[in-house]
Amino acid sequence: MQKFLIKRSKFGFIKRNKQFTQLTSINLFSKIGDRLFYTTMLTLAAALPQANIAVMIISISETVPILMGIILGNLADKQPRKFRGMIQSSLTRALLYLSIGLLLNYRSTLSLIVIIATLNFISDLFGNYSSALSAPFTKILVSADDMTQAQGLVSITSQLVNVLATLGGSLLLTIFLAKTIAVINAGVFLLVSVFFGLLSTHFATTENKIIDHTSKRPVWRLVVENLQTLVTNKKALNDLCQLALINGFFGGITPIFVLFLQKTKVIIFSRAITISLLSSLITLGLIIGSALSLKVWRNITTHVLCCYANLLIVVTSLGFILNQLYIILLGSSLTALLLGIVSPRFSTMIINHYPAERLGGIVTTVNSLLVLTPPLTSFIFPVLANFGLTFSYYCLGVYGLMLLSLSYLILHRQTNSTTLN
Repeated sequence: MQKFLIKRSKFGFIKRNKQFTQLTSINLFSKIGDRLFYTTMLTLAAALPQANIAVMIISISETVPILMGIILGNLADKQPRKFRGMIQSSLTRALLYLSIGLLLNYRSTLSLIVIIATLNFISDLFGNYSSALSAPFTKILVSADDMTQAQGLVSITSQLVNVLATLGGSLLLTIFLAKTIAVINAGVFLLVSVFFGLLSTHFATTENKIIDHTSKRPVWRLVVENLQTLVTNKKALNDLCQLALINGFFGGITPIFVLFLQKTKVIIFSRAITISLLSSLITLGLIIGSALSLKVWRNITTHVLCCYANLLIVVTSLGFILNQLYIILLGSSLTALLLGIVSPRFSTMIINHYPAERLGGIVTTVNSLLVLTPPLTSFIFPVLANFGLTFSYYCLGVYGLMLLSLSYLILHRQTNSTTLN
């Protein structure tokens, strides 16, 4: 009985997958460096006379590297020495942030922000490249039966690390100068490179199992092949479109919610706290959903769960129309809960289905497509609000209905669709 309890527990999972846990822990530590300096950059940008332009430049430097993952992932697949690439990437990031620390000895100007944003942009490119290098190891190190639990744990811990690292960066800014935080960030990436170096000898045999079939093909061809692979698999395509567009809902709801609070008298303590509450409930929903992914509604397909999420988007739009704050908060948090449940299952499906030597390109392509919609919807919905705030609420409902229609078109219009088991 005791052995069974250990086996079913998270500690049992860690015991069975020690190498995966070690590699994931280092990647999570690296994520601290991804977020630690973000608040500092925004604070520096916001203090300038040209604050709007400076903040936009910082935002672009954070977003574009993710979109370029489509190319970086395929470059990673062509790299036979994965650990050497991860070590070199982390060392490069340490040098870049050390350079930022030195630059911050000078007076803050828009030109300086542009240079810092450029160095941050390059650092994020190396970060996404490093993540792609580590992607094939997941398939080799974790069994298919444990994959959903693995992806759920990665999702939960990633969310927590992002929140805590962002908060930690804000707290550090109250104690240290910006240049000191940049140097601390450089130290984080230096430690990451050391950890990868210590781990590399233990992963030599595992690394040799990743057979390279892509080195002789140009990157552009690999990019096209990966996109074709996803598009021709109708179930994978539907889940990918659904997850991307549900992510888009969260990109669009925040600006609409801010505008809604300016018109309504129903707030919780203050507008700032109410906005923070919405963000917190969405994050909490994602974390709880990831934790429950392996435990609840296991017999319900991802397609059906996404349809429920689409309906909740419509319910949330009704909350706006009816001026019901609590319906908005409930609908948003439940949508996030369903997204948290579906995401690890989708990741599991992708990793289990495709060969390890192509996972770097496939996974980064998927990640790039998933983050395309939030920036677009965060721009589009405020524009729609210019035609009337109520009009934007109805558009949010139409958005949810559009997702339902899109799912039907992808899965049912093509009778010869290909599915994943």
